[in-house]
Amino acid sequence: MARRRSENNAEDVEMDMTPMLDVVFILLIFFIVTAVFVKEPGVDVTKPFWAPDLVTSKPSIMVGVSDESVVWINKNPVPMSGVKAELAKMKAENPKAEGVIRGDKKADIGVVLDIQDMFTEVGISVEISVEN
Repeated sequence: MARRRSENNAEDVEMDMTPMLDVVFILLIFFIVTAVFVKEPGVDVTKPFWAPDLVTSKPSIMVGVSDESVVWINKNPVPMSGVKAELAKMKAENPKAEGVIRGDKKADIGVVLDIQDMFTEVGISVEISVEN
């Protein structure tokens, strides 16, 4: 009796990719769910407590004063001598600009009040942010 030999060509061999794709998608979902979201660095300010009666719109100029009395305008450090010039420049760019001062609880209150005076001199309405 003669036996027939089947010839296996490389072209006839196929591999089912479905299980591998399933594993890849499960790993993708796992890494998305377990990813650690990084908080954007900025001025970390502990605000004093107060319960306001009014709701304000989002300010266009945000000034932060850290616990070491370092001044930040829109997340950029600015020396105290350059704050008024920076505020005047921002007022020229946006005449309807409003400002908020976020002073740390441990910041020098004199620095916060000096910045408030600079806002007033430039002609920008300003509020001091406190914690609810």
